[in-house]
Amino acid sequence: MSGGAASDPWTREALRLNARYVEEIVVGWGLCPWAAQAWRTGAVSRRVSLARDAEPAPVLAFIDELAAGNHAIGLFIWPRLPLDAAAFGRFAEQIRRGDRARHEPPFLIAAFHPELREQPPADAASLVPFIRRTPDPTLQLVRARLLDDLGRAGRDVSGEVARANFAAVQTRTPAALDRALRDIRRDRDDSYARLAASAAAID
Repeated sequence: MSGGAASDPWTREALRLNARYVEEIVVGWGLCPWAAQAWRTGAVSRRVSLARDAEPAPVLAFIDELAAGNHAIGLFIWPRLPLDAAAFGRFAEQIRRGDRARHEPPFLIAAFHPELREQPPADAASLVPFIRRTPDPTLQLVRARLLDDLGRAGRDVSGEVARANFAAVQTRTPAALDRALRDIRRDRDDSYARLAASAAAID
């Protein structure tokens, strides 16, 4: 599911680029087992906003839709949002606070941004921003119960995934992952430049 008219070129391109990231990076590199499974089974709902400012209300409404439905993961994508990575991180925290006041357990919310850390990761913690370089500012919304169910079995799920991701990236090399991320970013920049030029020509 995606927001915006299906015929809108910005929406189409944002969804295409996001799919490249999910399929080539998350699934292709095996970086998140439950996200990969959710993607393959159609349990990921995506919403695109063409807004140029970040407002909590549409995101919270999207979370309500997720809570009422069967999707395990939601991706809210802003292809035209001018916020830098730090400002987008603060916006994500605003959404977390708003959701905690309404849902128990709340959704787990992670901020992804094209301008996050590009330095080669030295450990599992520094790998997180390295791999969260989506083509557009994106919030990942995950039902907390997905991890709670595993946690009740005594597993440190986040720690397990972080360590497995770091090992996988070290084996295939951070440089190879960086090249894949940069290729998606180039695709994004070229695509949006064409869209902007086309809109300017029409005007």
